[in-house]
Amino acid sequence: MSESNGTLSSRREFLFLYDIKMGNPNGDPDENRPRVLPDGTHYVTDVRLKRFVRDYIKSQGKDILVDTIEGKTTNLTGRVAAHLKEHNQKPCEGAELVKILLDAFIDARLFGSSFAFKKQDNWEPVAEPKTLTGAVQIQHGEVKHAAREVDIHGTSVFGSAEEKTQGTFTTYFGLRYALIAFHGVANQHSAKLSRMTDMDYDELLKAMWYGVRSAANTRTKRGQVPQVLLSVEYKAGEEFQFGRLSDYVKLSPRNGKAEPDWASPEDYTVDLSLLADRLSAQVSRIERLRYCLSPDVVVDPKPGSTEWTAKVACTAEDLALDQPAEEQGR
Repeated sequence: MSESNGTLSSRREFLFLYDIKMGNPNGDPDENRPRVLPDGTHYVTDVRLKRFVRDYIKSQGKDILVDTIEGKTTNLTGRVAAHLKEHNQKPCEGAELVKILLDAFIDARLFGSSFAFKKQDNWEPVAEPKTLTGAVQIQHGEVKHAAREVDIHGTSVFGSAEEKTQGTFTTYFGLRYALIAFHGVANQHSAKLSRMTDMDYDELLKAMWYGVRSAANTRTKRGQVPQVLLSVEYKAGEEFQFGRLSDYVKLSPRNGKAEPDWASPEDYTVDLSLLADRLSAQVSRIERLRYCLSPDVVVDPKPGSTEWTAKVACTAEDLALDQPAEEQGR
């Protein structure tokens, strides 16, 4: 692994599964219904997952580039101007400005940015480069089974007008239950430009796991729980990635329910046997695997188990992200 002040030492890719119950994982821009493809597959955009990551990082007291100013929406120019002012830095542009932003904002190092500055308060900087490709690229997430859409009704506390004595009816759209799979790749060559480090990647893994749960404080996201996280970390110099780890995840029914009637992880097993076979065929390229599993989900074979290591003969480390803080690192 690289020194903490170096850029990403090798190619990485991850598989991340989380579920949601009676909620809307990612509303469409028209009616705020769950997003669905023409073939009926429900999906969640990469932008939604990145927002979970950014919100968690911000909650830990760290600055993010894609953010508001004192709770108010702003453009990129306003956000950067506010940062420079807060840190007593003079307005600048070109490569100097980009360096300041990459030093300051982990989300810029992870996901890149289009530095499309608009003129504001007589300042319109030109960045160099004008567009920075993120070292981390995330594919849209897909629900791994047929899911049932539901209309969820409620009543608000306040009336719609002062003379009304009763609250008004409310409706939002969601899914009865859904297990969502994301896949992403961290490229070490792009990381040299965005200055993403191994420590940044570790922060990304934690932010996905904790961010999904932290976002469950809203009505449409309150049923979210992280279930499976697997990070494949290749040896230095390897120019390889599978590209779609989520395709190697299969779900097997456990109790005879039809997929749209599933309501929790008790209804299925996450079958990783195909993924284990694929990893086994490329094990000479892999430095290590890291994983985290919810106790609620049944995974077969389970990373770190005897059955798993018999297939995938490389180091497998449990991130143990849900252990109490005093037990982590023992």
